[in-house]
Amino acid sequence: MKMNMPSNLSGWCMWLFFLCIGLAAFVPVLGTIAPWLALAYAVLSFIGM
Repeated sequence: MKMNMPSNLSGWCMWLFFLCIGLAAFVPVLGTIAPWLALAYAVLSFIGM
């Protein structure tokens, strides 16, 4: 099975959100970026980007 890269902007926000959540235990500043990525994903997926 091959893993594909996201093809749209909301997909990138989702992947970056999970990456920030995972790394927030080691780099605390990433925990402050994660809510913004979640909001960006919600808005961009709603408008279809």
